[in-house]
This record gives sequence, structure tokens and C-alpha cells, in this order.
Amino acid sequence: MGLDRGNEMKTIVLGSVAAIAAATLVFGVLSQTVKGAESAKTQAVPTRYSIPYTGAGNSDLPPDYVKKEYQVKLVGKDQPTVNDLKLEEAAELAAQQLWRVFAVDLSDRTLEMTYNPASTTQQRAIWSVAVKISDTLLYEYALDAVTGEHHLVAKRIYHHADIPEGMDKSLITNHEEYQALAKKAAEAYRLVSDKVAAVEYISQGYQEDRAGAKNSSITLQVKSDKGEVAQLSFSRYNQELLAVEFSSWLKEAEAYQVPGEPELKALDLAEQRVRERTPDLLFDEKTLKEVRESGKPILIEK
Repeated sequence: MGLDRGNEMKTIVLGSVAAIAAATLVFGVLSQTVKGAESAKTQAVPTRYSIPYTGAGNSDLPPDYVKKEYQVKLVGKDQPTVNDLKLEEAAELAAQQLWRVFAVDLSDRTLEMTYNPASTTQQRAIWSVAVKISDTLLYEYALDAVTGEHHLVAKRIYHHADIPEGMDKSLITNHEEYQALAKKAAEAYRLVSDKVAAVEYISQGYQEDRAGAKNSSITLQVKSDKGEVAQLSFSRYNQELLAVEFSSWLKEAEAYQVPGEPELKALDLAEQRVRERTPDLLFDEKTLKEVRESGKPILIEK
């Protein structure tokens, strides 16, 4: 992803309670930090689309969706191939999902689009989308560049409030309230096929920008009776939905796990992905060792 967020991201703390959480969340959140490092590669292609879109993904079109006039900017050096969704197609799918999950009105907004080709740590090409609303609010979306499958939709929001940095240990065993929220959201937005059969606790997180605005999160995994899964993150500050990681995104992370040592493999994958995108980012090997051995959160400072 290639949005230069200036002074926004300062620190990120992630729990490594589950292997999938380690792989997907470390990669997902660190991609925000990488934006500043990639800003020098920006290639702006401002475009407006004012006609209704009837291409890929329209079967999932929210019934109350009305297409807005927005701008699209291509960011980064990589270009889609002839087999990938076009820039405007990916942008419109992002607009639809941001409306469906977060009711985002994109009128006169700019969608910053980054094409991420397949690599050794990413099986398929991905379109990633970022929409900056203010210094404390950014929306993100990612999808399979070929099939249009949803990978991630997220709301990165920070509050000027007294939000504790640490983990709420009581939520590890007493998270019924968030389980109910996850089940309700999964059913309302049809995040998994058929009925929700189980909701499991995954991890907790903490975010802070350079201006001192904060947020904290809890992530749960929803599973349908057909075995399809999705991970949902909610703010521990005000319980609003912050992110949805879809089944296709989670399956990719799971594909890199090794039987008997899933947490280690997931952390190695996360580290490798970040190193590929930002070689200037240095990892504290002592900290990584503590994460692997004790399950403590990862603290990354930009």
C-alpha cells in the first residue's frame, strides 16, 4: 500500500494469541507503517468515474448503494496485468464494500490504489485501497486482483481519549459481549456463508498515532456451519467495528503454517512480508524471541 500518512502512525501493539492472527494482523497493520517508506514511488493517475458500474462483484452490491463520484489515484511502481481487475473495477468494489460495512460516503474523496503482485509470501496479486478522511480516520480495503474476492475491509480510527495501552486480561475468558457483536455483524453483512456456528477469541491490540490519539481492539473469529471463517476486530474503547478479514485472506496465511509450530511459522511469514516491503525497518531479534517464547505483544515503532 502506498499512502503517505505523515505523522499518523506511531506505535502498534499486537497480541500473538493465534497463528492466523499473527500472520494476517501483523501484515495488515504493518502495511500502514510501510506507506511512508513507499511514498517516493507514487505515480498519480487522477480519474473520475460517473457512470454506474456493472462489472465484477455486482452480485454483492448493497441494496441501498448509490454510486458516488470519487477520484482514483494509482500509487506505487507495480502495474496490473491483463488478467487482473482494472483500476476502476477494483476501486468500485472498494466503494461498494466500504459502504456496505461502514456506510462510507466517498463523494469527492480520493481512493489511493496500490497493485501488489504475487510473491513468495503472497500467493495471488492483490489490489489494496486507502481512503484518508482526516488525520485520525483512514479506511482500507484489499481484494484478490484476479477474482475480486474480498480480503480485508478496515476502519483505522484514533481517539483523543484515555485508552490503556495494555491488554485487558479479563477479556481473554469473558468476551461474550464481543462474541455477540461479532455474530450480529457477520449475519448482518453476510461475512460467512449460511449460519454462524461459533465465535472464538483471537487477540487484542493497541494503536496510537504521533499526535497521541489512540485506539485499542479485540479480534474474534467467526465460523459458519459450513466451515467458512472471518475475523472481526472491534474497538475496546467504544465497541465499533474496525476490521473484517475474509476467508480468502485467512486461508492464505494458513497455507504457510507448519504442523506442530504454527505460531512460529506465522511470525516468520509476517516478518518476511514486512522485510520485503520495507527493507529499512529493523527488527529487534530479542523482542521477536520473546514473542515466540512467551506470546507477548509485538511493539513496532516507526
